Amino acid sequence: MQNGYVERFNRSFRQDVPDVNLLANLMEVKLASDEFEEDYNHYRPHESLGNISPVAYKKKQAEQWGFLRH
Repeated sequence: MQNGYVERFNRSFRQDVPDVNLLANLMEVKLASDEFEEDYNHYRPHESLGNISPVAYKKKQAEQWGFLRH
């Protein structure tokens, strides 16, 4: 099952970073990767998480179980 998650992430990453951008050097690769990571974890809805982002899911779970610190 874990391999399926990794393959899904790899496909998403390939579609959004190197396939879309013409990257001239490693700094541009790093910046594009960081932007992808921010979007993937904070804003992009994931079907497996009920169409919310991983960060929103984590917050929802923490609130549900009373783990959120104020």
